[in-house]
Amino acid sequence: MRRKLGNRRTPEPRVPAAGDALYLIAHACFDCRKSFKIAPRDHSAVCPQCSGSLNEMGRSFKAPKISDTEQWQKIEKLWRAGFRFFSYRSYPDAEPLPERLRDVDEFIVRNPDHPFRLRDSN
Repeated sequence: MRRKLGNRRTPEPRVPAAGDALYLIAHACFDCRKSFKIAPRDHSAVCPQCSGSLNEMGRSFKAPKISDTEQWQKIEKLWRAGFRFFSYRSYPDAEPLPERLRDVDEFIVRNPDHPFRLRDSN
């Protein structure tokens, strides 16, 4: 009713500008053991907590508790080997990422062509 009277303006639909992100991607700081969702970018992101580097993890990344140092070590080791965290919907036959730190080295050796591994990482 207020819109009909002119007391309330109907908002214009927002059209994304060139370069606007349509979604946010999880980034992690291995020093702080924290995760932040930020827009994808061409340059490296900086951790708002410690000013260290944020590492792009992928859209399906779920950060462990800050106190779970073993899981953070596992995630960092996988990330450094080129693995990112994506949805398995597109790759239902892909071997799941390991759940324990002790299984990471064997997993990396066994999966040189895993779909979640960046091709230029070894």
